[in-house]
Amino acid sequence: MDLLPKPKQRAFADGAYTPTVHSRIVLAANTAPGALLYAQMLQQTFAEQAGLRPDILRGAARPGDLLLTLDDALAAGHYRLDVAPGGVAVAAGDDEALCNGVQTLRQIIDTNGAVLPAQTITDWPDMATRGYYFDCSRGRVPKLDYLKQVADRLCRYKVNQWQLYIEHTYLFRDLSEAWRDDTPLSAQEILELDAYCAARHIELVPSLSTFGHMYKILSTKTCCDLCELEDSEKIPFRYTYAAAHHTLNASDPDALAFVKRLIDEYRPLFRTNKFNLCDDETFDLGKGRSSAAAAADGGRGLYVRHVKALCEHIVAQGGIPQFWGDIMWRFPESCRELPKETICLNWGYLPDQRENEIRDIAASGITQYACPGCCTWNRWMPLLDYAYRNNRVMGRHARKYHAVGILNTDWGDYAHVNDPRLSVPGVLYGAAFAWNADEVPFAEINEAVSRLEYGDASGTLVAAMAELADQHEIFDWPHAVNWIEAVPARRAEVLADVDFGKIPAANAAVAAACQKALAAARSLPAGRKDIVQLVCVVAEGITIWNDIGAYLGGDHAPGDAAGTALAARLEQWFYRYRLEWDKTSRVSATPNLIRLICDWADCLRGRAYGSVAAPGLRG
Repeated sequence: MDLLPKPKQRAFADGAYTPTVHSRIVLAANTAPGALLYAQMLQQTFAEQAGLRPDILRGAARPGDLLLTLDDALAAGHYRLDVAPGGVAVAAGDDEALCNGVQTLRQIIDTNGAVLPAQTITDWPDMATRGYYFDCSRGRVPKLDYLKQVADRLCRYKVNQWQLYIEHTYLFRDLSEAWRDDTPLSAQEILELDAYCAARHIELVPSLSTFGHMYKILSTKTCCDLCELEDSEKIPFRYTYAAAHHTLNASDPDALAFVKRLIDEYRPLFRTNKFNLCDDETFDLGKGRSSAAAAADGGRGLYVRHVKALCEHIVAQGGIPQFWGDIMWRFPESCRELPKETICLNWGYLPDQRENEIRDIAASGITQYACPGCCTWNRWMPLLDYAYRNNRVMGRHARKYHAVGILNTDWGDYAHVNDPRLSVPGVLYGAAFAWNADEVPFAEINEAVSRLEYGDASGTLVAAMAELADQHEIFDWPHAVNWIEAVPARRAEVLADVDFGKIPAANAAVAAACQKALAAARSLPAGRKDIVQLVCVVAEGITIWNDIGAYLGGDHAPGDAAGTALAARLEQWFYRYRLEWDKTSRVSATPNLIRLICDWADCLRGRAYGSVAAPGLRG
């Protein structure tokens, strides 16, 4: 497999195309002005991979040229790529398809350099919407230049929708108390990113929490009266608490107007007519201030009325509302109460995810996306096998029940310690299965990602990454967070399901996988080897946390020599981890993460941390 996504139809012929210094990239007169960008992408790829930099012009092609043109005979979304000894032509039914055809041609150049085998490709997507969803709220806010790099990658692999998850990490004018200790995205940055994406046929869709997951906003003194739970502003920050609480009190008459103001401030930054309201995981609904209002039906009426009102607000502005389907799936008949324009985002993240949720929402009659995941969250290294299988099976469900899109999710629970660069294979699995229903084997797609994304001539890098990810995090990040944040009496309970006996074999497997990644480094081109440094830093982190788990499970006195040595290892490793963080992300909420790591180091040394003394490591 040398193209990703795999094209629908491909036939090779005799001969090859080889450009000369006189070859030109020609934009036909019928192409849009924006097609200049695709020609520039093609020009840059030729320069990098073939050593030639063809000039770009508009007009008629001559023998030996590369022509980009529109063709009324092709349906919208379809393109045809002809590589012949006498020249190359990319013809497309519309401008987006022309962009996609150029991305395919660029991959052929990446693989073959200046000598392109003669062939004809005819291609089109299975799913009209092929999306990616990235968490920018729960610990990590990427830098704008990195977000643009992501947009370039999404364009290259034909992903045409992108959503950034926002809770409080946008610079809302009247919510300074919520973002004052973070580094939020500004309006100008969103506008710039939106334009950058649009030029690459990526629809940047706003996604804003408007019901559940409003921790930072509803824990402020400014907005705490709108929280379902009383005294929310008085509870100190903890990852475990923030993840499970802070739902909007939908029975408060001011709540709806408050959320609408946020929507109306945020929505105009985007050219799309879609808006993701989220409205998922409303864990506290009916358990606090709205308990009386929810008594009759357990909160169903409150939930549906709030979501319906927000959807109607979007529709009244000519928009298309979206929401996560985990709550509505419990009563799918209520989907009929929502505006007909509404799209349900139906998620499921298991490697063998059942079809029930997709099936039941389809039966309700509402439009839906199937939403798999990159399986990154709460881990140092994504579970690539899980991500592959989950995207594959959710693609099956999407086609079976006529979903109109796929949205591949990449969350950041518990401080977003998962580095976004390690999400890339999972993102590309989603891109592959959204475009083409053909189910490429795991080993084959990993080799393709290695070669096409990382330039790895050996094709082995992603296989090494997958081995590193293969269930070797025994004392994983959720256990580490829950243990350090638990009261001492509960710590043994946190460790109850940790199998300490697996740690030596897991660490050996991590070391072996790391060696394979290092072996692949020699096959990576100059300037693209940074991924190996990141993999090695993450591998070391997995081993250190496993060793900390083994220490907790052993018979140690607080602050003994072994604990002190572990504390030093943790601090030295975390320094290198933060250097990797800085390559993609702002300071964001790292002060909370730094505090937690320091608490761990203090605990390992047998010292007091926070307001709780370390009384003994085994609880």
